[in-house]
Amino acid sequence: MISPGELRQKLINPRVPDSELRDLVLLDEESRDNFEPLFRANPDTVDIRSMALDGLLAGVNRVARERRQLQYKLRVNNPFFRGQKIVSEGDSWFQFPLILQDVIDQLFRFNPLDPLDGLDGYAVFSLGAAGDLLRDIVNEDEITQAIEAEKPEVFLISGGGNDLVADGNLANFLNQFDSEKERTPEDYINEEFDVFLREIIQLYRDIFIRLLSRFPNLKIIFHGYDYAIPNNGNSLGKPMETRDITDPDLQKDIIRVIPDFSQINLKAQSRDEK
Repeated sequence: MISPGELRQKLINPRVPDSELRDLVLLDEESRDNFEPLFRANPDTVDIRSMALDGLLAGVNRVARERRQLQYKLRVNNPFFRGQKIVSEGDSWFQFPLILQDVIDQLFRFNPLDPLDGLDGYAVFSLGAAGDLLRDIVNEDEITQAIEAEKPEVFLISGGGNDLVADGNLANFLNQFDSEKERTPEDYINEEFDVFLREIIQLYRDIFIRLLSRFPNLKIIFHGYDYAIPNNGNSLGKPMETRDITDPDLQKDIIRVIPDFSQINLKAQSRDEK
């Protein structure tokens, strides 16, 4: 068992593997549906007696992002690095701290125990954070500065999911269930969703134009979302229930429609910006 101080040192040390940290922290169950998840020290592996709030850890999202950026520097500053540099920006799809391997973990595959591992692979400078909204990503524009500094070949982005479901927002995009009407899953998506989707596409368009006007040789890759499972969660299942859409199979079918609509339209937009 380690002390809280030792836990903090491990969290900020980029040479400590994420796999070692997974036994030291737990996802706070009350925040499971939050956009920015909270974490607690694992009482089985960390002495939490001197910690406030039963071991609640502050700033894990920020620390995880800083760890990744330090790991990126360790890789690209190695004189033997011959791989490809990427800047990424996104939400929890790209940055879910510590307890699971997200998309960027799969690409980066940083192994601090072997300094030669991955030197011909990808180095990902991650700007992502769980809970990020696409509109905030656009307004804050950390992207331009990072691309200017790191000079990557590729910019990887995924966002808009939190904008869709923030504060139970999903319900605003759904028609009320009516047992007397035969509706396909597509029929439950209302006109408000069309307005929302146009706003999201415009945000992406702003990013694409801004970057390509300054970095014309930059390759931009948009990564869409997988099909989520509502599962009575605060972000998906419960907002659907407010529209009396309670059948789990129908909920899943409707949720499959949303990313399909979004990604078809975003693909069309990306072709326009080429």
